Amino acid sequence: MSEMHLAERAALFNRIVLEQAMDQHGLIRHALTYPDRRPITEDMLDAVRRDKERRQRKGLKWHPLAGTPAYAMYEDANYVGNRYLISQVWRWRATQSPEARAAAGKAYAASMYPYDEGARLERGYWPKPYGALKGENAVDRNYTETSVDQAYSPVIALWRYYQYLADEPAKKRIAEALQAHGHWWINHNYQYDYLGEKWQAIGQVLNPSSLKIPIGMHIAYRMTGDTVLRDECHRLVRKGFQDGAIRMHRGPRGEIKELYHWAEIYDYFMRETELKDATDWERLIRECWRAGQSTIQEDGLCVRMGTFTEAGLVEKYEPGPIDDVHHGYWKTDARDPGSTVMIANLAMLVQELGYDPNATAVGSQLLAAVTEERTDGLIYLRPEQMAPENRENPPSGFFSTRVVVFWLDAYWRGKLLGVF
Repeated sequence: MSEMHLAERAALFNRIVLEQAMDQHGLIRHALTYPDRRPITEDMLDAVRRDKERRQRKGLKWHPLAGTPAYAMYEDANYVGNRYLISQVWRWRATQSPEARAAAGKAYAASMYPYDEGARLERGYWPKPYGALKGENAVDRNYTETSVDQAYSPVIALWRYYQYLADEPAKKRIAEALQAHGHWWINHNYQYDYLGEKWQAIGQVLNPSSLKIPIGMHIAYRMTGDTVLRDECHRLVRKGFQDGAIRMHRGPRGEIKELYHWAEIYDYFMRETELKDATDWERLIRECWRAGQSTIQEDGLCVRMGTFTEAGLVEKYEPGPIDDVHHGYWKTDARDPGSTVMIANLAMLVQELGYDPNATAVGSQLLAAVTEERTDGLIYLRPEQMAPENRENPPSGFFSTRVVVFWLDAYWRGKLLGVF
């Protein structure tokens, strides 16, 4: 696809975020109706509520708010707002345009909103935003759900804004928030509420996603000089490698998107910290890239999930049941525009690092494959790719802002690198 077509798509996606996905409070809703991109209403979620009730009868985990507009539109609102912020930082660096600076300012406000609301309950608490909303989608302010992604997604985005665009008052505000957030995890012994129960983010055994918490501690240390957070970061990172836990995942996995997040974290520790010699970060990033490329299918899109093999590749699933809420209890080889744009981002990072001369071509092809029409969730090519209960009456697809903001992240990083 020509650069002109990609540029036109970038402009369209940017308008969608600012004019349709951003709500009256400045939060960027992660989902809207498809294809008209309007707010999701209660009556559109009957199928979701029936599925939730069926799962609960079987004793399976399902989110307490599933089937509500608050959950349908805001579950990942912080995540998409954070990533939109990064995309606009890259855009500003590539263009120096006032429009990019203004959009980044709006995304910064969206990124700080959940923190400010969470601080009403406890300083340092960074909730999923439907835990502290105003207006018709408000949820009880005592609601305290967060996730490991909420530890990582805001801090990496706010770090990029802090580095390149924030003025001094914003820098002070970001530093205070990230410092408090790091101590919140320590004070809570790395426990958090998710799916209506307690989860342990870091325990006796670490995994690659465990680094989503100490990276924020290190960033806060760089901003504030807080050596408690620095030392805790060092302890966790070194424990992960001493235990042999920070290595490429093996076995079933519900989200291919983690490959990009892992590589992004490894890159931070490799290029921006004193822990650059803690392990072979380059090898880990290259392994993510190798695995990511293996998710690309013959139609140019990536699968969402699969089995990570001992050879370091991702083997697509044979569709069937699996006892894991992160898979939605059904493993599938359906195509996923969301995973596709994540691997496009990984390609741009690999291009920046100079690890693969073909990375630009791969990333460009992935971005070209994700059109406006492919923004409504998984793409099913065969009935068995879908859970049995959904085959006769498939749930409605919804527009995914998450796809759009990661598309913009990859595109503007590519522009910054001069590859488009």
